[in-house]
Amino acid sequence: MTVTENEAAGWLSERDNFLILTHIRPDGDTLGCAAGLCAALRKIGKTAYAAVNPGVTSTYLGDIMPYFASEDYAPEHIVAVDIATEGLFPTEFDRLKGKVELCVDHHPSNTHYAEHLCLDASAAACGEILYRIIRDGLGVMDAEIAKALYLAVSTDTGCFVYTNTTPTTHRIAADLMEYGDFAGEINKRCFQTRSRKRMELESRLLQSARYYEDGKVVIGGISMQDMKDVQASESDAEELSSLLRQVEGVKAAATLRELKDGDWKLSLRTDPAYLNATDTCALLGGGGHAAASGARQEGVDRTEMERRVLEAIQENLG
Repeated sequence: MTVTENEAAGWLSERDNFLILTHIRPDGDTLGCAAGLCAALRKIGKTAYAAVNPGVTSTYLGDIMPYFASEDYAPEHIVAVDIATEGLFPTEFDRLKGKVELCVDHHPSNTHYAEHLCLDASAAACGEILYRIIRDGLGVMDAEIAKALYLAVSTDTGCFVYTNTTPTTHRIAADLMEYGDFAGEINKRCFQTRSRKRMELESRLLQSARYYEDGKVVIGGISMQDMKDVQASESDAEELSSLLRQVEGVKAAATLRELKDGDWKLSLRTDPAYLNATDTCALLGGGGHAAASGARQEGVDRTEMERRVLEAIQENLG
């Protein structure tokens, strides 16, 4: 059942003892939403924790760790934030499939797996929706909540440079900044700091790039061997998908990551007027947004993965 933001806030207000889920390979949006919602619920006297997600990297660990649930915590209600499908649950959350009562999301590809869905596909980040639920619905906001939501909004818009950024996004960010001096630290940590290993990964990704459609389409990848060669961690590989899109003339950039032998993840970033990323990734069993989507393929080598991705792109170019 689809619910409004006010209805979602009312649902939360009437209940207690929450466990909040984040998606696999969690980014700043899902983690910021979980941290912000936990902080807000606690502020109105509720018990709320975030489920321990082993995929959290060092970039975000300090933001979410204070809210992690203990092993013996027994929640009464399960909430998911920024998760379009149960297929994006970490394996550690498999036992919770079919038990999510409320999902707050901004992905148009959401599969309506939760009992109640609060969805705004026009929102640049799920953090925008949580901002309104918390501020207007629950009637609270402070520096702790604002910092978490700023993390959510800033990271899902690439520090406000992605095409999904709207005037509303800027107004929300400006309001959040009124609550504390945290924007500079978050922006430096998430957007202006790269490890040497990260720089080496970027070099390998650029060297692997192949161009199609007169340079408008580019496909590049990072293999497990690449990660091993430079001794890189998942933190070093975060948001690599934005790099190839920066190449002049490119309108569709596909970044491939080998997660384990024969298991490849696609991150597709596009100019939606040229190529709809959601429709393209749907051909590969994935989804997301018009300008940013993803998919996963198992049991394929790099050559086959690239062939499938290029075929899906060219099919949607029509």
